[in-house]
Amino acid sequence: MAWSKESRHARGYGAEWDKLREQILQRDGYLCHCPECQGGKLRALPAHEVDHIKPKAWFRSGRAKGNPDDPRNLRAVNRDCHKRLTAVQKGHRPAVRIGVDGFPVKE
Repeated sequence: MAWSKESRHARGYGAEWDKLREQILQRDGYLCHCPECQGGKLRALPAHEVDHIKPKAWFRSGRAKGNPDDPRNLRAVNRDCHKRLTAVQKGHRPAVRIGVDGFPVKE
């Protein structure tokens, strides 16, 4: 997929997003809330980014209804977790890491 030629602001990531992003990071205690971390319940990773649980594209296409920036659709996530979540949403298979014992390692 090619990079968007639209500006950050045109894609919905202007000053209002910056405020909302900070609110979500604070709400989630700056801990990753991806399914593998669950806010420190499974593993504690620092959150640097905010993820749309239902991607913004779903709202544009009509697959999802409502406001994509509703706080209930947002979660704080670690950068690496965000990359993995986005790749899976785009249809890529997650990489499997093999541990020293020869078995897959759940990350």
